[in-house]
Amino acid sequence: MLDPAGERLWATEAAASTVTDVAWMRNGRRLAVAAYGAVRAHERHTEKPVVTYPYVGSHLALAVAPTGRWICSGNQDASIHISRTRDGSELTMSGYREKVSRLAFDDTGYWLAADGASDVTVWDFSGKGPAGTAPRSLRCHETVTALAWRPGGAGHLATGGHDGTVALWQATAGRPQARLSPARTLGHASAVAALTWSGPDLLLAAHRDGRVRAHRLPSRNAL
Repeated sequence: MLDPAGERLWATEAAASTVTDVAWMRNGRRLAVAAYGAVRAHERHTEKPVVTYPYVGSHLALAVAPTGRWICSGNQDASIHISRTRDGSELTMSGYREKVSRLAFDDTGYWLAADGASDVTVWDFSGKGPAGTAPRSLRCHETVTALAWRPGGAGHLATGGHDGTVALWQATAGRPQARLSPARTLGHASAVAALTWSGPDLLLAAHRDGRVRAHRLPSRNAL
């Protein structure tokens, strides 16, 4: 961990293999580190983990719910592994056609978006979580390359594809197993490399041709 001047503040012990993703927990007081075989959580300024969430597999992406209740990893074996932080109980959602390499929770911590197929899946983590439920499916891209929830918890999701399309969704609408269509699409010839929001009304899309495009959108109640 570095300070604004680039000086090292602290470091964890070496992970068992390549670190693939990190995420802050507990309002920045704890750091979750994903590497092969487990997600390990370190308190700030501690070398050794204070808690370990094991899963035998290669983690590719990590998402921690803003509520602090859930830690999710997207995996090489085409699954999402979920740990409940309160008691360490586990759930694995498998059956994806491809590896799961992108995960994102919305601001409420109740909705998780994931790639792993041509459809983006959106899981409901309210109540007891997604066990025994089905996700909503969002189909627009042949290959998903980016995910970004709109700030504010309105259920609006932006997705990007290899075909250059940016799609905007009312991603929490409908019932489980619903297949949703985009509320709006923004086309471009070059593949989408990354998406991020600059506040609730400005979406930034980085494309493989080296351009970054800014899209001004209506108020958070509309797409």
